[in-house]
Amino acid sequence: MTQREYLRVLGPFVLTTMTQPLLGAVDTAVMGRLPDPACIAGVAVGAVIFNTVYWLLGFLRVGSTGFSAQAGEDPERLCKALALPGVMALGLSLLVLLLQRPIFAGAMFVLDPDEATRRVAAVYYDILIWGAPLTLCNYVLLGWLMGRSLVAAALLMQIGGNAINMALDVLFAAVLDGGPAGVAAATLVAQSFSLVAGIVAVRRALPRGDSLRACRPDGAEMLRMMRVNGHLFLRTICLLVQTNMFMATAAGFGTAALSGNAVLMQIMLLFSYMFEGVANASSVFAGRAAGLGSARLMEEARRATRLWTLVAMLLLAGCYALWRLPLLRLFTDLPEVLAEAERYSLWGLLFPVAGGFGLSYYGLFTGAGRTRPVFVSTLLALCVFALVWAAAVPLWGNHGLWLAYIVFYAGRSLFLAPCRPLPESPCREPATAPGEGRP
Repeated sequence: MTQREYLRVLGPFVLTTMTQPLLGAVDTAVMGRLPDPACIAGVAVGAVIFNTVYWLLGFLRVGSTGFSAQAGEDPERLCKALALPGVMALGLSLLVLLLQRPIFAGAMFVLDPDEATRRVAAVYYDILIWGAPLTLCNYVLLGWLMGRSLVAAALLMQIGGNAINMALDVLFAAVLDGGPAGVAAATLVAQSFSLVAGIVAVRRALPRGDSLRACRPDGAEMLRMMRVNGHLFLRTICLLVQTNMFMATAAGFGTAALSGNAVLMQIMLLFSYMFEGVANASSVFAGRAAGLGSARLMEEARRATRLWTLVAMLLLAGCYALWRLPLLRLFTDLPEVLAEAERYSLWGLLFPVAGGFGLSYYGLFTGAGRTRPVFVSTLLALCVFALVWAAAVPLWGNHGLWLAYIVFYAGRSLFLAPCRPLPESPCREPATAPGEGRP
């Protein structure tokens, strides 16, 4: 593997991940121009529900990338890398649909919006919930395509779907006066486009021949995939606990502090997407290394990950240092919120340095199908976060909260650093990991 080969995958993957924040921004901008303020609040509440559910189930995309990369050119393994996660996606989407009422009721209990906001959220939710099968199947298709380095097809799914969503947001919600229902309908159409584009791309990429007849349900393989994905699911729960602790604590400091923290977190989210692109590229090459049992290729992937993580760290930290205040003003022009964000903004300079390696190196492990170290490192980081949170917040208030936040991301990097994704590592998983020991 050369740096040129790595960059050929890295560029499109970074572009793909960086388009994700635009969706919420366009939805918010369209709703923000309607006369009823409950519209923007209701869509925001609905988005929180779907973001939480789909974030928890995002392991379907991450796991599929590793499985398809490990499969190499073996037709049977390629088919199983698509079919078995696909079965999981359909089963989980059915579960989401069956539990749609309890999910909404629980969200309303936790978020406790006013009645007008609740009504708008219900309209948005009742339409978009039927996109669960589309979203989860798209996760599997996109992950499979990314694992095969089919970047053009992955870009079409992601960027094409996002572009359609944005255009239809404006058409349905603003021009045709569809309001929140129009925004939800636009998203369903965009999800359908991505599904069709993904199916077409996968059909073209799948090998044809009698060997595909061997692609039948395999209980042992399904259990292995469930174990790998289970670690990613538990890791996501740790992330949700940390995020909720952070936001709940910030809310106790008042509306201005909460809003200022939210602005800073949006910038940190953009930084995270940059590192996520590095992780996605690394997972492809790590999957190939695991499928071949090649320590040399894994070491090359690790070196490339280290190099481009450092580049991303320096680039993001430098841009933030130079344009910190203009970045904040992109998100708010309210004087009191801007003042709070500026007050704590220097913590953002530490985020790329503290969290970069943890946010990108995990791709080596997901690609190799060895996700237990990813979960364990995140769990340990959460424990350290809780200790710092308990000690620092009473002493330094919101500065103490940001200290705990940075410590959490630094912990994800430090606790993952001693581990290696190949079997000879002291952090290795059992020999049943996908792709282990296969030529």
